Amino acid sequence: MSFMMKPKKNILFDLDGTLLPMDINEFEKAYFMGLCGCMIDRIDPKDLYKHIWGGTKQMVLNTGPKTNMEVFRDYFNNNTSLDYDECEPIFLDFYANEFQNCVNACKVTNLSKEIVSTLQEKGYTVAIATNPIFPQIATYSRLNWLHIDPESLSLVTTFENSHSAKPNPAYYKEVCESLKVAPEDCIMIGNDVAEDGIAKKLGMEVMLIEDCLLNKDNLATDDFQMGSLKDLLEWAKSLPEAK
Repeated sequence: MSFMMKPKKNILFDLDGTLLPMDINEFEKAYFMGLCGCMIDRIDPKDLYKHIWGGTKQMVLNTGPKTNMEVFRDYFNNNTSLDYDECEPIFLDFYANEFQNCVNACKVTNLSKEIVSTLQEKGYTVAIATNPIFPQIATYSRLNWLHIDPESLSLVTTFENSHSAKPNPAYYKEVCESLKVAPEDCIMIGNDVAEDGIAKKLGMEVMLIEDCLLNKDNLATDDFQMGSLKDLLEWAKSLPEAK
C-alpha cells in the first residue's frame, strides 16, 4: 500500500521499528543481557529486569512536573537497595559501549536517512517522537546507527527532557508544546498501533509503517494510512516544498 497523506508542516517519527527496523524481541534480549551483565555484581539480573520494567511503567504514568529520568530514579531508589546516582556512571558506560552491540538486532537501512533528509531539504520540521524511556546517549546512538545527525532534528525526546511516555496522550501534548505547534499541524509516523495511533485522538494524522508493525491488542487500523519505508520515501519525494 502507498501513502496518499496530504502534507503537514511538522513530521514526527517514532524510532524503534519505524526509522530503525528491528526484531523487538531480539533487541530487548540483547539490551537486558548487556545491562544485567554490567550490573551483575550489584543486583540480581532478575531483580534488575523487574525494576527496569517497573520504572518504565511509572514513566508512562508520569504527567509531570518531574522528568521521566527523575521518576525512574525515584522508583529505582525506592525499590532497590541501590542508589541511582551511584549507578548512573555504570549505566552511561553501558550505553557508550556494550549497548552499541544491540545494532546487531536491528536492520539498519539507508532509507531512513534519505527520508529524513528529503523532508528537511523541503523545509519540513522533522522531530523524533520516540518513547522517552531511554537516556539521550541511547537515543542518539540509535540515530547514529542510521547516520542521522541528532543535532539536525527539531526535537528528540529522551527521558531527560520528557515528562510522560507513550501511550499516554500527555506525551504527544508535550511534544507539540516543545515544538510550539498544534497537533492538527502534525503527522505522526510510527509502527505501533496503540502507542503511535493514540496521537490521532489529539488531532494528529497518523501513518503506520508495516515493516515491523506492532499491534498486540489487535486494534482496528482502518483509520490509518499504512505502507512500507520504501513507500514512505516515495511519499516524501512527492511532497511539495513546505509552506
